[in-house]
Amino acid sequence: MYSFKSENFVDELVKKVNETSLNGFYKPYNIRIKDDGSIVTDIYILVEKNIREILSNYFPEDSIFGEELGFTKGNSSRVWIIDPIDGTTAFSQRRPEWGTLIASYENTILDTGIVICPIQDIYVAVMKNKLIRATFDHTLDISSSKKISVMIEKNINVEKSISNFDFSKLHTHITKQQFCKDIISLGFSDFDAIVFYAPFPHDRLPYEPILKEIGGTISDLEGNEIDLIKEDVVCLATKSEEVKRIIVKNQNFQKEEIKDRLTT
Repeated sequence: MYSFKSENFVDELVKKVNETSLNGFYKPYNIRIKDDGSIVTDIYILVEKNIREILSNYFPEDSIFGEELGFTKGNSSRVWIIDPIDGTTAFSQRRPEWGTLIASYENTILDTGIVICPIQDIYVAVMKNKLIRATFDHTLDISSSKKISVMIEKNINVEKSISNFDFSKLHTHITKQQFCKDIISLGFSDFDAIVFYAPFPHDRLPYEPILKEIGGTISDLEGNEIDLIKEDVVCLATKSEEVKRIIVKNQNFQKEEIKDRLTT
């Protein structure tokens, strides 16, 4: 039977990720363009190597897939997925909108998500569908707005997907770049939902267990569950099933109608 050996694993992971990524962020580093046109630096690779080392120490039987270093086959049914730096362009331009994403699933069941934002010194870890660590007060905030408040990533793929979507009944805020900090703080903020683009599974998988833990969801814009390995998805992250239902059906509403359902 699989079990996480120690909650200290998360503390060690956060410490190492912060140490490595911040040390690189504030110093010169090498940048190159990969075959797919994306950016990679020696810092990204070093962060992934450090994460792999910690995972291997605690979970030596598990498989690991990392964005930069590929797949390492293990003997167990659990697979870890690593995005060492989500927000590579921001990192390379010395902007703060980046973080580290880690997820794991067993027998295709996704149950673990860890998101670390070193610049802001915040992180959330849900493991085996249980909140293990969080730098947020675990209390949902209800916006004073009468409309659902939605943050929308300004991205060409998102714009195409929502072109025929009626957001007139919602209070929307367009943001230049989806930021992992905004998603993990969704349940603890005034925003009810975030629309963002996930080119690869590792860009969205860590968020699903975290949102699930607070009663939220990640789906496509039609409200459907997203396949574990599906790529190029415009995602709707919400803080509750009720918020998702209302957004998908484009219904106006009064916040008081669902306040009890949004408060933990």
